[in-house]
Amino acid sequence: MKTTPSEKVRHLVLQGTRGEALPDALVAAFREEGVARMWLRGGGVISDVVLRTLGETAGSPDVLRRIAGPVQLLLLEGSLGILPDAPLSLRAVLARETDRGMDTLAGEIVAARIVSFEAVATALDGAAAVHTDSAEPPAVRDEVSVEPPRVEPPPPAAPATTWSDAIAASNNVPAPPRPVRRQNDDFDTIFPEAGDLVDHFAFGRCEVLKSDGDRLHLRVGKDGRIREIALEMLRVQQLPEEGDKRRFRLERKL
Repeated sequence: MKTTPSEKVRHLVLQGTRGEALPDALVAAFREEGVARMWLRGGGVISDVVLRTLGETAGSPDVLRRIAGPVQLLLLEGSLGILPDAPLSLRAVLARETDRGMDTLAGEIVAARIVSFEAVATALDGAAAVHTDSAEPPAVRDEVSVEPPRVEPPPPAAPATTWSDAIAASNNVPAPPRPVRRQNDDFDTIFPEAGDLVDHFAFGRCEVLKSDGDRLHLRVGKDGRIREIALEMLRVQQLPEEGDKRRFRLERKL
């Protein structure tokens, strides 16, 4: 076991602002204070979390899981410049109330939004960093349970001259691979896809023309107009199927 002494230590009190992104906000704060190596502990409430956990077997890919809505951040421990393979590592224990009671989940935070957050960081200014990588936040991969295969982007479409041409061009773009969903996992979210029906709180009954996981292109049933909406601020609830079509309810998040 290797030990590295630190001759100078200082403590930083960190308070997050609602809506800030993790880990970007921490990286920016540490850069501003000139911190190259530190250890932190904190807690609070975060939302829209992408959590990474180890695969089921050695050598299998990590599992990325998206948790919609706010969750309690019971414990957050992080390090910068200490682990050789992780410039900024944020390990967390999360909890949320469900119909079956309190559920907890642990893993490494890849991305999240702050609702409320406080932490104390111990900067080890007198110790050399283990590696020379810059403190860049980890890249956010596709928010699915199993990392999908890489899909080459389609060639650029010719510029559309009318709205109808634009819709036709968007419909010709190949859809991304369908997410692999784990059964009996309360933290996984099922999103509407092309061909599904949705009951929108403002537009009423709509048909999904295109879905990329974060945004939907809808044909509104009452006037036939095409609408594009973001799912970030909506609560998605699956309803009983109508014939051979899946149905969802889209409501505002409280």
